[in-house]
Amino acid sequence: MRSNGLFFIHSPNLRRKRSAGKFSVASRVALAYRVWDSSLVPAAMFDPSDAPLPFHLREAVPDDFVFAEALTRSNMNGYYERHHLVWRADLFYASWCESENFVLESDGEPIGVLRMTEEGDSLHIRDVQIAAGHRRQGAGTFLLRTCHRWARERGLQELQLRVFVDNPAARLYLRMGYRSAGPRLAQFGAIRHMTRRV
Repeated sequence: MRSNGLFFIHSPNLRRKRSAGKFSVASRVALAYRVWDSSLVPAAMFDPSDAPLPFHLREAVPDDFVFAEALTRSNMNGYYERHHLVWRADLFYASWCESENFVLESDGEPIGVLRMTEEGDSLHIRDVQIAAGHRRQGAGTFLLRTCHRWARERGLQELQLRVFVDNPAARLYLRMGYRSAGPRLAQFGAIRHMTRRV
């Protein structure tokens, strides 16, 4: 299936499953890859914006936990310090075990992490983490758009996420259609709860 240069790759062997009331990590995984097919458009019409996206999103495996925890801790360390919080790897591990987890790669190198859970009629984006040196290159936007598509495919009504009130990533979320649902003070510090309709 093709749409505006996007090839959606669906695996017929992956099915949505319930286990102890939760959907498995293998829930209807559909990865999108932007590719350039010179047979579709004359070379003279080539636009640099049509070049292939250098991203590959795959389902995480147990060995990815070390990378995911280290990246998330590194990215969040400044916010934890400012909000007088202590990072707890055990809590991150518990959240990891309850989430659908994915690793973003570029040229075969892991550069990001996406974690999410399905809660009622909402897809909760737990983490969008991009490694330093790979930001502002469309990786975060790619992950958010992937979540938006998955939410539609699952028949959900809403996406939600939480972000530290002083995190500049909130600007990206606003551009992607998220709106503040009111600030909250939680055990993890001052955070902003944001939602958008599917």
